[in-house]
Amino acid sequence: MSAWDDYKREERKPENKVTGKLRCVIVDVEEGVSKAGNPMITISVRPSGCNFKVRNWLVKNDNFNSNAAKFFDAFPEIPDGNFNFVEWIGAEGAANFVEDENGYLKIKDWVFPRQAESLPPFEGDKPAKVQVTKLDDPEEADEELPWV
Repeated sequence: MSAWDDYKREERKPENKVTGKLRCVIVDVEEGVSKAGNPMITISVRPSGCNFKVRNWLVKNDNFNSNAAKFFDAFPEIPDGNFNFVEWIGAEGAANFVEDENGYLKIKDWVFPRQAESLPPFEGDKPAKVQVTKLDDPEEADEELPWV
């Protein structure tokens, strides 16, 4: 008797493809280098109602400023020009998702908040949003510290 003899087929329904404009949340951000050797940011988002991630890249090239502006516009919780990636995790925005030539989901473009107003609320697990607090530089306090 084999460990596999108790196999019984479980029927499944084909899943509907998730495409179009959807709310999404950032679940992971990594710095790296593109195939061409340019610095890049890999952004992983979870589309609403899904449990998988879709990656998108911001590459430091001739289109970087334009692409970064579109990204920041789509995620109003992230201040424009804030590259503190830990603060990106959990931010909610919207993107236009399409299938690529291999049948994988990809981001065609980022969606402006006013275009996302009519979209249903985000559904699914969302990582906690982190806010980094900076302390003031205590240059003047050095003289007052008892152990100095």
